[in-house]
Amino acid sequence: MRRIRMSRFIWLGLGILLIYHSLEFQNLEEHRAQARAQQFNAADYARDLWDSRLPGILDQAMDAQSLIELFNTDMPAAIKQGRTLGESRVHAYLMKGQGRIVGKHRKGFLLSVADPGDRAEILLRTGSFISGNAVRDASGLVDVSAFDDTMKFNRISFEINKILVQAVIEPFIEQTPKAGQVVTFVGAAEVAEDATEAHAFGDMLDTGLQAGQFHLLQIVPLRLSLE
Repeated sequence: MRRIRMSRFIWLGLGILLIYHSLEFQNLEEHRAQARAQQFNAADYARDLWDSRLPGILDQAMDAQSLIELFNTDMPAAIKQGRTLGESRVHAYLMKGQGRIVGKHRKGFLLSVADPGDRAEILLRTGSFISGNAVRDASGLVDVSAFDDTMKFNRISFEINKILVQAVIEPFIEQTPKAGQVVTFVGAAEVAEDATEAHAFGDMLDTGLQAGQFHLLQIVPLRLSLE
C-alpha cells in the first residue's frame, strides 16, 4: 500500500514538473516573439532601403512612355513587366521618363509624355501625404515572406512615403513648377489589370463629374528634376 502511494506521488511529481517546464518554455517563446517584434523598426528599415538599396536599382526603371503604350494596347503583356504581390490583380512598376507639365491637380501635376503632346497621361503625385505601396512593391527589395506580421510590412510603405515627401517632393515644390516646363522623373506606380479597359491612359473623360478630365497613370516620384 505504501509502495502504491509512493508511486502515485512520484508520477504526480513528474507530471507537475513536466507542466512547469512546458509553461516555462511557452513563456520563454512568447517573450522572444515580443522581443523580436520590438526590435523591428520600420523607420530604420525604410531609411536603410532608401539610402543603401534603392539607388542601386533606379537605373533598371522602364521607359514610362513605352509602358503607357503597353497598358493601353496590351495589358497582358504589361502585366508581365510588373511586380505582383501574391494573387493581387494590381501590379507595381518602376519607371522613368520626361514629361511636360500641362496642368495642375489637387494631388500633383499633369504630365504629357507624348512628343509633341498637350494631352496628359500621367498624374505626378506631389502632395504632402502619399499613400499606397507603389515604391515598396515596385522596388522588389522587400520580401513579404520575411515578415511574420503584415502590419510591419505595411508600415514600411508608410515610412518610405514619408521619406520621399521630404527628400523628393518638397524640394521639387520649392522650385515652383509651372505649365510648359519639362520634368525628368523616376517613379513607381500601381496599375490594376482593368485600369485601361474602359479608357486608355491619356483619354479625355466625358461623363459625370469627371467631364473634361484625363484618365491618368498615377506615379509616385523617387527622383525629380525640372528644366
